[in-house]
Amino acid sequence: MLTLRLIAPNDYTVHEDGQLIGRIRYTRERSPGLWMWTCVVTLPGAPFGDASTLDDAKERFKAAWLTFKAKHTAEQLAQTYTEMNHANRPGRYRR
Repeated sequence: MLTLRLIAPNDYTVHEDGQLIGRIRYTRERSPGLWMWTCVVTLPGAPFGDASTLDDAKERFKAAWLTFKAKHTAEQLAQTYTEMNHANRPGRYRR
């Protein structure tokens, strides 16, 4: 199941079963502003898109994520998650 975690106003991380897989945020850099979504899993595929509403961004992200997952094995995803989690580990830059 995909879940959102609010990290700032109009800015969410996207998780599947607790695993970070993406981000959805509202951007005012474009006119008019729009919702940008990004898949942060580092396997080939279309990792981003945009939408005019948060609900539309969530639906587009979900559709892209399910299509993406269908093209990769569970082992590929597990290896990628391991690498991502190591790179993003808490305290990575502490000495």
